[in-house]
Amino acid sequence: MRRTRIGIAGIALMTGLAMALGGCATQGQSRYSYKDVGRASEVAFGTVLSSRQVDITGQNTGAGAVVGGTAGGLAMSNVGQGTGNVAAILGGALVGAVAGAVIEQAAADRVGIEYVLILANGKTITVVQEQDEGDEIFAPGAPVMIQTNGSYQRVLSTANLPSEVSRPKEVKIVD
Repeated sequence: MRRTRIGIAGIALMTGLAMALGGCATQGQSRYSYKDVGRASEVAFGTVLSSRQVDITGQNTGAGAVVGGTAGGLAMSNVGQGTGNVAAILGGALVGAVAGAVIEQAAADRVGIEYVLILANGKTITVVQEQDEGDEIFAPGAPVMIQTNGSYQRVLSTANLPSEVSRPKEVKIVD
């Protein structure tokens, strides 16, 4: 009976880890944070000078090590007796913590694109953007829009924008 409970607890812990790591969605061209909804963003226009694929090291929160250590300790709790049991639990916890940390880091790491852009005002900037599946990768010479919201910037296509617009008509308020 004891083995069944530990097996279920271990499965529950690993499921919790998978769910926690699966919830680590990133921002991309078409994915926004809930914090961005309803907030105005500044926009600048520019041209891509170059782009290259880069690796982005994700943030390791430590949750993987905690869950892995707990699961490893539980998995080894039936091994040995007395001090041998304690050693098995500690060894399982250590191995599980290392494995959990490695799994969390691998899930947090991702691929991005580094753009070198020249803005319409002549200023040159770089933007590293997370790359989601299906995001457009802009080639040198492509006209782009750089959207800035707080400290996050994203490079977006100008293909759906008109090439010329009239200044909006002024609205006059009369008392």
